[in-house]
Amino acid sequence: MNKLLYFAAFVWLSLPVGGQTIESPVNRQLQWKDACYDPNIRSIQLFKGDNELSLPALTLGMDEYLTLWFDDLSTDRSPLRYTIVHCTADWEEDNLFLTDYLEGYPENWFYDYAHSHITRIGYVHYTLQIPNRDVQLKASGNYLLKVYEESASKPVFVRGFSVVDPKVAATTLRLRGPAVTGEPCLQQLEIAVAHPQLEVRNAFRELKVRVEQNDYRTPGAEQPTPAFVDNGRTDFSQINRNWYAGGNEFRFFDTRNPDFNGQGIVQIRTDEQGFTYALLQPDRPRDKKYFHERDLNGRFRIDAARTVDRHTEADYVTAIFTLLRDTPFDGEVYVFGALSNHTLHPAFRMEYNTQRQAYELNTLVKQGLYNYRYVVLRHDGTVDWEAIEGCFAETENTYHVYVFFRGIRDRYDRLAGLFTVHSER
Repeated sequence: MNKLLYFAAFVWLSLPVGGQTIESPVNRQLQWKDACYDPNIRSIQLFKGDNELSLPALTLGMDEYLTLWFDDLSTDRSPLRYTIVHCTADWEEDNLFLTDYLEGYPENWFYDYAHSHITRIGYVHYTLQIPNRDVQLKASGNYLLKVYEESASKPVFVRGFSVVDPKVAATTLRLRGPAVTGEPCLQQLEIAVAHPQLEVRNAFRELKVRVEQNDYRTPGAEQPTPAFVDNGRTDFSQINRNWYAGGNEFRFFDTRNPDFNGQGIVQIRTDEQGFTYALLQPDRPRDKKYFHERDLNGRFRIDAARTVDRHTEADYVTAIFTLLRDTPFDGEVYVFGALSNHTLHPAFRMEYNTQRQAYELNTLVKQGLYNYRYVVLRHDGTVDWEAIEGCFAETENTYHVYVFFRGIRDRYDRLAGLFTVHSER
């Protein structure tokens, strides 16, 4: 173990302090609504109100707000700006006029930021609330928040959020687990909605349902389509559809306190220059067994011991991931979760060490609690979610169900319902 720790300390590879290389997610299969294109931007969180583990979604016309937090580790950044664009149900920018969905200025500056202090790695912490005095939202649907320096066409990162105008009610919303289906891997969603407030002429064309599992669009899964319509009610439940891979519970590590080994940490230490390294418990593939463990469903929470303001006093730690494997996989292995912005990003791609027979990755994370899992990007471009983590119907997952309506006279996808359901073990 110590050899791994000391080896990692001397090969502090690809740390983004001061770097200016723009990197893009490996965008071959997944639909990214969240993406970071600059390795100096870290710890991005967008959520509702003050609950940093909540879904970034607002109710139209209600006194609600979103909060954005992120850090910039660069030393020579130009002032950052942001813009907001309206999107389709599938997170593609639509052609809606800006005045149809937004009041205020199309481009705005960040005014709320603070420099870190008492940290070894310096950064600037940014905070933004939406809506604010500069911009308010007028339409329901999906939105992309773009943060950039010079041009919105070259953002440093993008973040998706939604605004719902509740017009439908879920009359059926449940997940059928293995006790009912007998399926060892899959979870089945049943959903039906009543829509008396909408003038639905053709539910098969005008209603769309999109499902996200643990804050990201389930890759490769078929989206629900109407099974039948009856008296203002549309049922999307079908015997052979709406199946989602259960996966496995997320792995976990805790870097809040640099003075002792938190959960999932084998050894944590600070070198003579003040840089902190955390050697995570070496992992193994667990595709053969379900692990019953409570998790954050892929999210993270920033926190640090002995700090007054965690946002500017929490330091960055080099997390050292190790995945033991006698032979390499047929493809690339990535660390995945909210810490990677739910993307397969080059900064979270692991390298196989033939001598150690293990995949390894060193990457910066801010002190806190983290969930993660491993995925394989096959050479043919497909993403294998099960090769390392397995697939089990007992896994606890959170599903967000978005119901969109686009009537014959509408020019955009209106979000008419947003519901959440949890699978049960």
